[in-house]
Amino acid sequence: MPKFSIADLIINILAPDWAIHENFKLFTTKEGEPDIECRVIFKGHQDISVEGAQLIMETPKSKIYEINGNILNISGDRKAYSITSKDWTTYKIYINSEYNDPNNEEIIQKVKNGILASLRDLLIGALAQKNGLIIHSSTIIWQDTGIVFSAPSDTGKTTHTLLWQQMYQTPVLDGDVTACRINKDTPVVYGLPWCGTSGQFINASVPLGAIVFLQQSQENSIIKLDFQEAFLRLTARCFLLPWNQRLMDQYLNTIQRIVGKVSCYLLNCLPNQESVELVKECLKKQ
Repeated sequence: MPKFSIADLIINILAPDWAIHENFKLFTTKEGEPDIECRVIFKGHQDISVEGAQLIMETPKSKIYEINGNILNISGDRKAYSITSKDWTTYKIYINSEYNDPNNEEIIQKVKNGILASLRDLLIGALAQKNGLIIHSSTIIWQDTGIVFSAPSDTGKTTHTLLWQQMYQTPVLDGDVTACRINKDTPVVYGLPWCGTSGQFINASVPLGAIVFLQQSQENSIIKLDFQEAFLRLTARCFLLPWNQRLMDQYLNTIQRIVGKVSCYLLNCLPNQESVELVKECLKKQ
């Protein structure tokens, strides 16, 4: 059974080799007892009973129910569903058997992508149990610390980190999402196998050095945020599960601890080298 270490969580994935996405390979490990057992099951017609279940969230792509404390997530086309145990340590993905075809390249890619996306949702909940969360961000490694650049999609965080690479050859920890956990009272950031369209990620972890929120502007400027503003901005940029109050309390506690430990900035910027230099000067003064 392949075993992977992602953000210091050990995940066993029981699935055919052809169904496991290539992005997971960097995270292969032989060490440690599993924190999460994941099983992929191909079965026939998805006749899913929701009797006795409580609908807790509905989106165009899925319906999420709570049943006996477990989480049932049914895809909109009912071609797949997942069941997560209430402690987030056991995860089963059921996929219609018509997709159990290792000779069809189109189907293989659909299955790989589906499992990859599904496991990201699992990690969002599992990290909450371990003082962790996932931030929508592009993160570089600068002087042995992680500098998180966070902004809504198409704002320019990828462009900004590319400038850092060109100017200072900084490694990119992850080009789209970053895990952050509190480890012995220190926020630590991790590269993940989910990288959006950037294609950039590594299996590494470093202490979190700073969080920089980006906004497009006609001129470059940077300010340090107070606790309240930093808390609100970071909350808006995290992947959360709002339908579970216990998880939300855990997320908010972790966000509060991160903001209390790390400097957060607002960078109004143009996509140019001057904006990089502004950030660098702030980091040097920390």
